[in-house]
Amino acid sequence: MQVFGSHFGDIRIYSNVYTGVGNTSSPINEFDPMNKEIYVGESIKWNNPTAGKPYPHTVTFFSNESNNVIRSKISNITRSFNSSNTESLIENMNKWMLALGNGDGSRTNTFNARSILLPSVINSSQSTIYYLDPSGNHVFKGAMYNMSRTESYLNSGLIWAGGDIPGNFSKIYSFTVTFKNTGTYNYQCLLHPGMKGTVVVKPNPGILGINVN
Repeated sequence: MQVFGSHFGDIRIYSNVYTGVGNTSSPINEFDPMNKEIYVGESIKWNNPTAGKPYPHTVTFFSNESNNVIRSKISNITRSFNSSNTESLIENMNKWMLALGNGDGSRTNTFNARSILLPSVINSSQSTIYYLDPSGNHVFKGAMYNMSRTESYLNSGLIWAGGDIPGNFSKIYSFTVTFKNTGTYNYQCLLHPGMKGTVVVKPNPGILGINVN
């Protein structure tokens, strides 16, 4: 656990979760740990420790009410750049990046590969896709987001390990989410569908058992 205060009056408590382990010769597509318990108001930072050649992952949340149309579109898009060869996979994804451009800070109603490759969020009450700042966390170099449970879709974009990032991809090395409400949050990697994790957010016990609201 890491405590980091960006300025007085704002102290965030971070827990680390790794997106994948091992190296690109023998990758292990698992979140470590797969199940994480935290308190309301705390944050989790996902980063990618995979050694070797560039090997990305995503951290992607769906609500139970997520639109099946979105899931179907994701399946079709990921199928279009799928490959058992990592270099071919990256080349296929880079073609999408070149075709779609960078969506930083913008919004749209069109779900496409950019919504997978870049940090993005869709709220349950609307179909608008908002693109997060991929370098919003200047310390950990990745997007930041405060999760409120009104999201039907929240995605980190491609999280890379340290070192050179190929092609035209955004330089994303982490994803940080602060959880504002209790509950169980399930997520997965869109590039490796069997790679899944869970965050359980418990009420904040406060100091000496006194709740902090």
